[in-house]
Amino acid sequence: MFATPKKIYIIAGEASGDLHGAHLIENLKSITAGGREPLQIYGIGGDKIKSTGALEFFDLAHFHVTGITDAIAKIPQYRKAAKTILSGISKVRPDVVVLIDNPGFNLHLAKKIHALKIPIIYYIAPQVWAWAPKRVMKIKKYITKVLVVFRFEEKFYKDHSIPVAWVGHPLKDLIELPPAPSLFGKEGVTGEVKKRHLVSLLPGSRKGELKMLFSAFVKAARILSKELPDISFALIQAPTLSKEFYHDLLGKNELDIRLIDRNSYQLIRQSDLAIVCSGTATLECALLGTPMIVSYKASLLTYLLAKKMIRVPYLGLPNLILGEEKMPELLQYDATPEKIAVAALKILKNSALQSQMKKELEKVSQILGEPGASERAAKEILNLVGLDSKN
Repeated sequence: MFATPKKIYIIAGEASGDLHGAHLIENLKSITAGGREPLQIYGIGGDKIKSTGALEFFDLAHFHVTGITDAIAKIPQYRKAAKTILSGISKVRPDVVVLIDNPGFNLHLAKKIHALKIPIIYYIAPQVWAWAPKRVMKIKKYITKVLVVFRFEEKFYKDHSIPVAWVGHPLKDLIELPPAPSLFGKEGVTGEVKKRHLVSLLPGSRKGELKMLFSAFVKAARILSKELPDISFALIQAPTLSKEFYHDLLGKNELDIRLIDRNSYQLIRQSDLAIVCSGTATLECALLGTPMIVSYKASLLTYLLAKKMIRVPYLGLPNLILGEEKMPELLQYDATPEKIAVAALKILKNSALQSQMKKELEKVSQILGEPGASERAAKEILNLVGLDSKN
């Protein structure tokens, strides 16, 4: 007689959630491989989750929302997606639903899933300690357990009597990979010898934020190229956006900015500086040990609303983790080409400052704990459904 399979339904959104969701699925499969009880994994996300062979796949990672006005405009699109996903969950009746990041959408789903009496685990839990603190009440009401990636988050959720486990940050699993050969030189992807200064540009993974920052980043690069003739630039392509989108943005730009769509971690690691949109990318740069300038710009309405909601002194995750502004932050009205270029020149012309910034980034890596977050998260999920090891 065949055992009834345990069913795990994973819902991620956007590029980073898709990446971490895929690694979570790989660990779930690895831990239960060869076990007596079969496991069925259903996935909502992007190309990476799709590549794992997740059942009933639905593409959510290519939904791009930046700011309040964009979110309002896309409400019908998200409502349709929510209806489709909830219909699938109702039919499958999984043993647990795993929500990954993307709180605006996932917390809406949580209420409906909770009504179906299905346990919910939230992996990479919402940063309600930084903004929208009232959302913690929704989490307490609807979520069975939260899995947090920052150690200090554990205390926050415990103080609100919410079951919680700190698993560490899944980026550590990726960043700890051995570096690839140099991307510059005869065998490099750029086809040219590395100049004395290399700057990576990471203007965001959503179309809205990218359009807001791209012009400022390119203009700053133009200023830098006049001050430092031996400088080169690499534009890191987000996995959810096409090359055509970037080529349209670049247009007939006179600067030699190379669009990089592979080995991006290795390139960032080799960079002297990263100019980066606030978000997960700042943590990636931190773990790669690359000094950075954190920048962000939103529509006026989004900026004014966010200013009222945000309850932390810094937007860059490395600064937030360190408790001090060790990486320059140029936000909204300060996110100008001139100010970005001035900050960049200060870093590029001062090797001692670069070394000090690298030391601070080493502290960030230490605070985030050891690699293995995806495996620890998978074990927490399997424990909940009664599959705590190779069964």
